[in-house]
Amino acid sequence: MRIRFNIEKRKDASGNLLSAERPVLMSVTFGGERVIIGTGVKVDMNGWNPDLQRIQSSYPGYQSLNNWLESLQEIAGKTMEALEHSDNEVNPVSFRQLFQQLKPKYSSGFFDLFFQFMESNSSSWSNATYRKVRTLYNLLREFEDQSGYVIAFQNLNALFLEEFVTFCSERGYKHSTTYKTVNNLVWFLNWSTDKGYNVYREYRQFYKLMDAPDDKSQMPLFLHWDELMRLKEYLTDNRRMERARDLFCFMCFAGIRFSELQNLRKEDLKADEVVVRRPGGGVRFIPMNKYARQIHHKYENKYYLNKSAFPSMSIITMNKYLRLMGKNIGLTREVPPASAGEDRLPLYRRLTAGIAVNTFIKNALEMDVPVEIISGFTGVQNDSRVRRIISDLTREEMKKFDLK
Repeated sequence: MRIRFNIEKRKDASGNLLSAERPVLMSVTFGGERVIIGTGVKVDMNGWNPDLQRIQSSYPGYQSLNNWLESLQEIAGKTMEALEHSDNEVNPVSFRQLFQQLKPKYSSGFFDLFFQFMESNSSSWSNATYRKVRTLYNLLREFEDQSGYVIAFQNLNALFLEEFVTFCSERGYKHSTTYKTVNNLVWFLNWSTDKGYNVYREYRQFYKLMDAPDDKSQMPLFLHWDELMRLKEYLTDNRRMERARDLFCFMCFAGIRFSELQNLRKEDLKADEVVVRRPGGGVRFIPMNKYARQIHHKYENKYYLNKSAFPSMSIITMNKYLRLMGKNIGLTREVPPASAGEDRLPLYRRLTAGIAVNTFIKNALEMDVPVEIISGFTGVQNDSRVRRIISDLTREEMKKFDLK
């Protein structure tokens, strides 16, 4: 299947090419057949880039319009996949009918729709509720501006959640506040989905990917050094599981987050240090210890898409394999549950990529690495996780008196 976008070319009665507000069309070709579908987007001829098949960045509102075109392209791919796995004949008629069922309603962009959400519901909200939603709107705007992460429905996934939670943490938000903020975002996304504007459902995993506030406010999860070593030495013939093990351990030894790992390029891994670049600007340099170097050497002569330093893997896939490996190596010490009111769980049930930085902090503190150095490595000043882990270590030291 081939998908292309082009701008309609038509002449007026005098034979001159029309140039103002020309419709953008999507052409889908498969099996010798072609389907032409209107996108609902109109753009001046000089605002269209025929090589990229997208609207030029100089054109007003280009970003939201291009996001819409990318959404249609993705839905076209899902339409073909659904038809190929069904009993229906794949032809232009069946494709067009199913595409129209699957595609979302047109909106001029995420933030325009968010504003519509506020204005259409404000009459039934209290002043406090309106201020809360308006604060989220402004926060998301600020996040996009500072992080460089483009907010669109198709981009609201696990990677977005990690970046957004980190952004809130760096602003001094308590985890309970961030949790409520994400809850408000899910409220808007549910509204958008019910109204037919959003067809992407990854956001429904947000609650599973976040720790409940009560647990986070007490103590971050982490692996003790011996647990980390057992995971590092775990043997498997499963290639994906092996990669999940290596990538997670590299994060634990380097003190970097999953999103930062995914953004590492070949040139960011030097002989003895990792260069971590934030999307919104800023760089930090992390010296590599021998454990991180061992993992780096394993992948440095292999090549991946976009010159990535490591193979690509979704955070959901990594979490799945971490739990399988954790069970196999006996990580059964009890930890708090993901939701308040539930029974405590064995550690392997709650293993996620998100505890890698906690693991780095915990073991660095036990090695007497100064707090300010640890915060510099993790890139989060006044990191609340450091304070909570120090508090826990202090309590453990005091218990030594009980043994006398």
